[in-house]
Amino acid sequence: MALDGPISIDDARLHMRVDTRSEDENIGRLIRVAARQIETVYSVVSVRREVTFVFDRFTPEVRLPLIPVQPDSITLSYLDPHGEYQPFADFRAVTRHDWTWISPAVGACWPTPACVPGAITVTASVGFVDPEAELQEQLRQSPEDLQQAARLVVEHLYRRMPGDLPEGVDALVGHYRYLRL
Repeated sequence: MALDGPISIDDARLHMRVDTRSEDENIGRLIRVAARQIETVYSVVSVRREVTFVFDRFTPEVRLPLIPVQPDSITLSYLDPHGEYQPFADFRAVTRHDWTWISPAVGACWPTPACVPGAITVTASVGFVDPEAELQEQLRQSPEDLQQAARLVVEHLYRRMPGDLPEGVDALVGHYRYLRL
């Protein structure tokens, strides 16, 4: 059984003190919603998947807008001035404070892309939990702060409480947010 978020249905049921399995389908849906809500607000991806990022131009360093990124999975291509997509492999990926940045390799420069929106495409694997791993390994891969935040969001949704994210979520996972200094 693969996780659909940072926690299992059993974990959510235990946290909410739900004794019956009759709510498992609903709880599973809520776990997916909670994972998506946390990803939308904090840019933290629970279950690993491949994502394509599109940029209009190169900057000295390009920050990939989700975390965590598997740096060895990154591929980059760009639309050249003649309208042809070209792969570009002469870059390096550096992770600082959970965020992954790409820049030209030492001694290299960014190529010149076409001056059109979406000229640069970066594809990478993002997320903490490897969906191919065993369930117990998946649970170990998910950070505890992310798990607790998901428990709070699932319970909030399950109990049909009003408002946005429940109190405490920001204290648990707010440190993942990208803060420009």
